[in-house]
Amino acid sequence: MNFFLFIIGFTSEENIGMIPRVNITVAVKDPDIDSPSDPGGSEITPATRPDVMEWVLPASDTWTSPGQLTLAVLIVFLLSTSIICSNALLLVAVYRFKRLRNPSNYFVASLASADFGLGLLLPPGLYFEFTRSHVRCIVLCLLPYCLFILLCSVALLSITAVAVDRCTSLASPLKYNNIITHGSVVRYIALFWIYSLLLSSFPLLYWFSAKGSSITHNCSFITVVLWPSRVFLFTVLFVPCTLLVISSYGYVYAVARSHARAIFSAELSFRQHPLSGPKYGRTLAGTVGLFCLLWMPFQVVAFTDSLNEKTVFYLGLLAIASAATDPWMYGYRSAEFRIASIRILETTFPQLSGALHKPQVRRASMISCPSHARLGLTPNHVTHTADTMCATFIEIPIIARPLEEVAAAQV
Repeated sequence: MNFFLFIIGFTSEENIGMIPRVNITVAVKDPDIDSPSDPGGSEITPATRPDVMEWVLPASDTWTSPGQLTLAVLIVFLLSTSIICSNALLLVAVYRFKRLRNPSNYFVASLASADFGLGLLLPPGLYFEFTRSHVRCIVLCLLPYCLFILLCSVALLSITAVAVDRCTSLASPLKYNNIITHGSVVRYIALFWIYSLLLSSFPLLYWFSAKGSSITHNCSFITVVLWPSRVFLFTVLFVPCTLLVISSYGYVYAVARSHARAIFSAELSFRQHPLSGPKYGRTLAGTVGLFCLLWMPFQVVAFTDSLNEKTVFYLGLLAIASAATDPWMYGYRSAEFRIASIRILETTFPQLSGALHKPQVRRASMISCPSHARLGLTPNHVTHTADTMCATFIEIPIIARPLEEVAAAQV
């Protein structure tokens, strides 16, 4: 009668932080039959015995719970779908409508292309995260990380370019068309991709210069992207981009605030009730705040090796989540992008025509009515009371024009 003999051996690793590997050997042996031997009298060793099987358990215990696996898959699925759909619509709008192909929108298109690549790379990256414990070749191990570094670098540089472009339009309005041209923007975008490609190859080059080995026993981000490489990326990429973004939007806020004060002082001479404050401050604060909120936490990885692998994974997802918010912060806030996107969706899905665009009625309001001087309009007849000065001008409800007329006029 056969019985199973289980031999469990633990082998320790020389590298610090390595998880012991468990070898389970199952040997089938019949106690009533002697071990076979060859004619020369040499006994068959267990290593060559055909009825001996061996399994090697994964060397990582990062993803062992079904709940953790389900949560990671669900987050990546929702995030990837949102990134791909929103950025693809933005790129199609720039490609289809000539009016959107201006130098400023080229930076937005570069940002959308990098974010779109991140959305496509997320599902394979999740599969790599689950199976990286079996990867031993350092090139195959570092390749996914280098691709993510490449696309994130292009996204950061494009966000910085958008901020600098808006700052330049206010700082030098007369020279803006000579500084930001189609040719110069194309060259800048090409430099963004070349510079990002050089940065993404640095972790692999530094590994071979420091370790000189093509084999690794742990394929986690902190292990293979060495500490000097992470500090280098933080210093030459994230710090300059963050400083430029904050300083550019700070200058935009200062200029917009001074202009708004001048406009408000002119408007107060036409009315008795003061207007509510503008929304530009909250818009700029939201843009800078969201940038720092999504990108800052992952930068902790550059200064420590003690973070859990799962923590690094979720911090990376938080940084990549900016690819889902970028189209709304830098693209769809523009009326031209919104109208172009609605036209594309209505062309692709005709059944959504009524749901995407509904006539809107603007009612008369003393507080929200802008002055005629600011709009450059002349009322049909003059009123003599401050309470009816604006209400008389829009006393009849103004129905929004059909989408086709608006699109033909603006796109």
